[in-house]
Amino acid sequence: MKRFIFSRLLQMLLVLLLASFAAYNLMGLMPGDPIDLMVQNNPHITAEDVARLKAEQGLDKPVYVRYFHWLGDALQGELGYSRMFSQPAISVLWEAMKNTLILVGCGTLLSILIALPVGVLCAVKQNRFTDYLISGITYLFLSTPAAWLALMLIMLFSVVYPIFLQEEREKPMAPKDLKGCAI
Repeated sequence: MKRFIFSRLLQMLLVLLLASFAAYNLMGLMPGDPIDLMVQNNPHITAEDVARLKAEQGLDKPVYVRYFHWLGDALQGELGYSRMFSQPAISVLWEAMKNTLILVGCGTLLSILIALPVGVLCAVKQNRFTDYLISGITYLFLSTPAAWLALMLIMLFSVVYPIFLQEEREKPMAPKDLKGCAI
């Protein structure tokens, strides 16, 4: 069992590493770079200034070298500076993560409070009508697309039975003008 868990953790780590490498490389394939965007409307900047700025930012190095530098910084919690929002990237992420963490925490707690008793009931009533009924309902929910189910639950609990209010928690973070920005 320990070997299985260890192999799964290694597989998970490998998938995370490959996915982050692919995402980082896709960003590297975008035309231009941040320095080009900064200096495109400034006729006073020379090619030497551009080269110096790229060297300061590390943009003169190969993509794989920049990736491993970014990965080392990211593992230490240093995610850089967001030019779009003019603040550290970790601050931008934290603003978006607060609501996500609340939703994940409540969803996890609710699923544990429901799943444990239902699982125990299925184990006690194994191969009986109750077990088959609960298993069928579970398979039905698992086969339903999550986005559709979420919309139906929102409609059920905010329109049909107005238990929860429909309102926006806060304004979205997207800037008004995304021209020249990669998202």
